[in-house]
Amino acid sequence: MSLSRKIAAVLDARPEAGALPCDVAAEEGPHRVSLHVTASGPVGLAFDSLEFTTSARAEWSTDDLRRRGDRLAARLTYLMEPLVVLEVDPIEGEVELRSQSPTARDGRRSYYEVRLNRQGALRLGRVNYDESTRKRQPAFCQMTREVLERLTEDLVGSVA
Repeated sequence: MSLSRKIAAVLDARPEAGALPCDVAAEEGPHRVSLHVTASGPVGLAFDSLEFTTSARAEWSTDDLRRRGDRLAARLTYLMEPLVVLEVDPIEGEVELRSQSPTARDGRRSYYEVRLNRQGALRLGRVNYDESTRKRQPAFCQMTREVLERLTEDLVGSVA
């Protein structure tokens, strides 16, 4: 069974809504995906972070991370805003992707933020930036289960 089907099965077997928020995870081969789910229903879910880890490689070079970030930006076109590689930090061994055009609402800009590190870990989250206070705050990611499955497959595909 693929990793995307495994995470879908875990969500299908989730505790009742009263047990939320909760952590869910699935593994397949060297890959693992985990979410901190804040809301879940038959169609969609909300989570504050998604973590994808892989042990397919011992360590990723800065160039490999950059190429992986570019592959992700090209593949994840179905999210609310397209992603772009924003920063490559060769000293820390990290690559950051962000939404190219954040969504503006009620004096805030919301955007996806993805961080890759040299150990093969990826963290996806959503951020609200309040223009009046100039402060960032974590926000919930909301997506259908179908999008989550596709995202999981694309995360696995980005490792190649």
